[in-house]
Amino acid sequence: MDDLQCLPPTHQLRVTEYMEQIKDMINKIITNGCGYKIDGDVYFSINSFPKYGRGLSAVRKLKDDISGKRVKVDSRKRNPADFALWKAAKPGEPSWDSPWGPGRPGWHIECSAMSEYYLTHSFDIHGGGIDLIFPHHENEIAKSCAACCPESHISYWMHNGFVNNNGEKMSKSLGNFFTIRETLHDCEEALSSSKVVVLDGVAIHVSPEAQNLRNELDTKLADDLHTPTILNAALQDALKLMNKLKNELRQKQQHELYLSLTQLNEEVKTVLSVLGLLAVDSTSAVLQQFKESIGKSRVDGGGCFAHNRRKITRKKK
Repeated sequence: MDDLQCLPPTHQLRVTEYMEQIKDMINKIITNGCGYKIDGDVYFSINSFPKYGRGLSAVRKLKDDISGKRVKVDSRKRNPADFALWKAAKPGEPSWDSPWGPGRPGWHIECSAMSEYYLTHSFDIHGGGIDLIFPHHENEIAKSCAACCPESHISYWMHNGFVNNNGEKMSKSLGNFFTIRETLHDCEEALSSSKVVVLDGVAIHVSPEAQNLRNELDTKLADDLHTPTILNAALQDALKLMNKLKNELRQKQQHELYLSLTQLNEEVKTVLSVLGLLAVDSTSAVLQQFKESIGKSRVDGGGCFAHNRRKITRKKK
């Protein structure tokens, strides 16, 4: 994630370090009449929260998401949709002591407890995958309101879509996933394995994608620094072309392809650098690679690289 210039979070939480906060929140839910105990388990009673299912997932039919669709229905529950706040310990599973006996937190409760601890019961933005709208986030809303106060409030819910691979959701269970680390390695390998051979008298043709990206950057920055839109069409087109050229380079070394890929690479780096999204280490590595290529070209080509560099400069002007 550092290579992608993603800033680290202020706090990187581990659920096991917040067991006291979790148990305290469950106690509040029970005290407020929204939770009940059964043989060491604790469940949230959705009948005690009339707004349940009418918030984020209001457009969905609640009955389609409950009653045994995920797990077998527990006949002890007052309502099939009641969800676990605390699960009694089972052999071989980690457990913690609690007022209801040894066990572990149910799903959802840890997010409510930890966010309340750091951000209070009302804060601005809550994010997550679109598949978490129901039941995870809907259950979070119910628990936080039941434990803290009816005014528990999130100003904006932001849900991201799936990362797809060949039209399917990327997931470990399907085995169709690849990591960011693997992707970065493949890109570096494709470029590092290509040799720069600069021919005297060859002028670089500015591709439409590179020119469009450059124009898009200038236009959007002039439009009240409207930076989010820069990451859309023009940059996406450039990245798609880079992937295409990269794959072609793997199959056959071609001078023109490498020049086009290098040119697009420079334009993309310019955009990402202006937006503060370019990793410093990656830039240094690229510059070092080009320095080595320049030195080799001067030795092999008798100074033709300097000649072409002047022609390229005039072309850009």
